[in-house]
Amino acid sequence: MRKLKELCSLNDIRLDDNCLELFDKYKELLKKWGKRINLTSLLSDEEIEVKHFFDSLLGLKAFELLGLEVSGKEFYDVGSGAGFPGIPLAIVLRDASFNLVESRHKRCVFLEQVKRELKLRNVKVFCHRIEEHTGYYDYLLMRAVKDPETAVEMTEHLLSEKTVMCIYRGREEFRKKIPGYELEEITIEPKGVNFVRRFLFIKKCNGKN
Repeated sequence: MRKLKELCSLNDIRLDDNCLELFDKYKELLKKWGKRINLTSLLSDEEIEVKHFFDSLLGLKAFELLGLEVSGKEFYDVGSGAGFPGIPLAIVLRDASFNLVESRHKRCVFLEQVKRELKLRNVKVFCHRIEEHTGYYDYLLMRAVKDPETAVEMTEHLLSEKTVMCIYRGREEFRKKIPGYELEEITIEPKGVNFVRRFLFIKKCNGKN
């Protein structure tokens, strides 16, 4: 996990030896399962460490820059897929809870395997569509979303006035408004890599039913 350790150190993201050991196990599971089911097209060690693990952990910087507390909070990872960003964040934030929702059965089986092998007691896996899920969460997480407006429509039943959605986005700025919601975008240009990551935070306005 040399590359992940190096990038986290450059960007003030703390990883202890236990975290690095868990990330190493996770990486091996991704490489093993990735050859059998369509988990991810990125299967080299460096691709996994940089474009999946480190990229997921950049969310910690975005929450920090916005002044949002993450310790002890309840997270909901919408369409978790191979576990990004939920599992990398769960590895680091052991006192927070992570609910991974994925509709594809094979990917749910993979997520359960990761949970067992990494002994992640702060993770739950739900195998169904987002529209079928209910509950209260402090934060909703979504990664690689092309249309934030559609994302809000899909998750509106989960967005209370106390819930914040965090969407991991690429270089392009989101310039639209979403009626009834407050939007704030955080841009991070991490050291040691050649990409920019934007985070769009969305919260329901007070008084919107």
